[in-house]
Amino acid sequence: MINSRGYSLSRSQRERGDGLVELAIILPVLMLMLIAILDLGRAVYAYSVVANCAREGARYGVIYPDSTSAIVAVVHNAAVGLDPAQMTVAVDRPGASTIQVDVQYKFTIVTPLLSQVLGGSTLTLHSKATMYRGY
Repeated sequence: MINSRGYSLSRSQRERGDGLVELAIILPVLMLMLIAILDLGRAVYAYSVVANCAREGARYGVIYPDSTSAIVAVVHNAAVGLDPAQMTVAVDRPGASTIQVDVQYKFTIVTPLLSQVLGGSTLTLHSKATMYRGY
């Protein structure tokens, strides 16, 4: 092929900018996928912490069954990496030897596409733990 100045261009010279254009097209998609994967990883971590908080609260409640405020404090202390203001803790005693701790956490989704797929920018994570007192 001959350019406007009359020089002959080789194939590698003609395709010099193709790689940059392809990168510019695919880079936003790859970045969105990477951020979505990181966001889902954060959600899995938050759910794991919520489940652990419910177990810790129920374990503490078996030892000290009359102290609801202390159970809630133990749950909030066990919430490492989570915002305690977004956490709701309910303590229930359905039987004389049973205690249930129910923990709900409002997780904020960062990825815009993921929040549109899930139908909102928050995701409610829920876990309930039941423990029995042994005599």
